[in-house]
Amino acid sequence: MAMSEDDIQTGWIYRTSHNQQRLVLGRDRDQRVVYVSKGRNPEAPFHNCHVRINARRFAERAIGKDRFIDDVRPYIVANKATTVVVREPGPRRVVAPAAPPASRGATQASGVDGGED
Repeated sequence: MAMSEDDIQTGWIYRTSHNQQRLVLGRDRDQRVVYVSKGRNPEAPFHNCHVRINARRFAERAIGKDRFIDDVRPYIVANKATTVVVREPGPRRVVAPAAPPASRGATQASGVDGGED
């Protein structure tokens, strides 16, 4: 059974109908899926290459998710995909702006400084 193209996410290891494992490293500039394959041996490391495939074809071949890897950066570097993978937009972190520093002139003008009479 094929999965939806929307279900393809970076960091997930997907299983194919031929019991191969594929780790999704991200997307390229053309929105093709960039992945590395492990083959049928679960003990083997991911091969030292990367593959690009359109999302529809990847979704047709994948039958399920195995597990999630938090940091795919080491796999991107080891599989020579640093120039291929485009950084995906992640969740935005909202940071409260810092309070502006009080200027010295403002404290003297308000009389807080205890200046001369």
